[in-house]
Amino acid sequence: MTKYSAKIIKPASVSKAQKECWETFRRVNPALYSPYFSLEYMQVLDRIVDDVYILCITQNNTPIAFLPFQAVRKNGGGFGSARPIGAPMTDYHGLICAAEILDDPGFDLAGLMAKSGIGVYNFSASVNLPKGKNIFARQDIDCTVMDVSEGAAAWREGRNSSYRRHLKSTRRRIRKAEELGPIRTELASKDKYVFDQLIKWKREKFIQTGKYDVLSTGWAETLLHTLWQAGPDAKLRADMHALYFGDKLVAIDLGLTDGTIFHSWMVGYDNDCQHLAPGIQLLEALIDAADTLGYSRIDLGEGIDGYKRHYASEDVSVNSGYIAAKGLVANVAKLYGRLEAGSETHLGKIGTYPGKLRRRNAQIIACEPSIGGRAKAMFAALKGAPQ
Repeated sequence: MTKYSAKIIKPASVSKAQKECWETFRRVNPALYSPYFSLEYMQVLDRIVDDVYILCITQNNTPIAFLPFQAVRKNGGGFGSARPIGAPMTDYHGLICAAEILDDPGFDLAGLMAKSGIGVYNFSASVNLPKGKNIFARQDIDCTVMDVSEGAAAWREGRNSSYRRHLKSTRRRIRKAEELGPIRTELASKDKYVFDQLIKWKREKFIQTGKYDVLSTGWAETLLHTLWQAGPDAKLRADMHALYFGDKLVAIDLGLTDGTIFHSWMVGYDNDCQHLAPGIQLLEALIDAADTLGYSRIDLGEGIDGYKRHYASEDVSVNSGYIAAKGLVANVAKLYGRLEAGSETHLGKIGTYPGKLRRRNAQIIACEPSIGGRAKAMFAALKGAPQ
């Protein structure tokens, strides 16, 4: 049986040899296409928050896998409960490794995590994790990813009749919007006013929808701002695109990119223009400009509901669940996991609430540093529970 070992390292201390292995794994494993899996992303986060780590798994002293995570180190040196790096800002997460490692029956990820002091690892949008003892992946979630490498016309030609009806409706809205003034798109905007307006729109939307405000913590906005300020030649950056009706700013899309993949990250729009679907108009403009921008893929993240169903053109999915490695926190995760699965099976729509509450709790833990802040946020979540 293959012998593996593991150690905890910091992103800033990744060696040249480890970096080369990391980049090789991403190059040979198509599941790791997203810029969220770049080492640069881990290192940017490491400069912003102090609880970022990487589980480096080796075989004969050669790295064969990396698992980035965040957790508070306890006095005894262990980590207890861990979460994906940058959660809930990081849309995809998982194991950085070659695909064949996942099929090795001797590769016990939960066991390696336990030996490294990690009790449980909760994930919500993971790819590239092995199957095995104490690894519980609860469901597949389809994602909306567009391959635009052949150009906008070729991409649209391959869409179905539902998209063509959707596009026809969008073009009617475009003509209506032109009554407000010439429509223009500002690509890769560096306008601080536009960035601040995006944050304002997003925070207002969180209030309107009752969703937890992930921007309420300072580090999340700092992360967006840091990557947006990176130069156009940066290996990893955030591109911000804006749409105007005349002089009126109506939609903004800020996305993580390595120059080839554009992952739409934060989208905001003017509510007064909602009937004109400015967000969709901006998306169509980005599809048209993909070749100019150098994007071969536009990724809208998990979910294919609503308008997204018209844009999904690649078979990409993620899953949610947890790895119960050791200790009390692992046993609690297993117990709650059984409760969650049972309630969904037997209680219908109301049975989905334990899962929603778990995901909300994970967001709060990631964003709220104080116990008081976490209690306040969870109380607000419980007030919204179905009666």
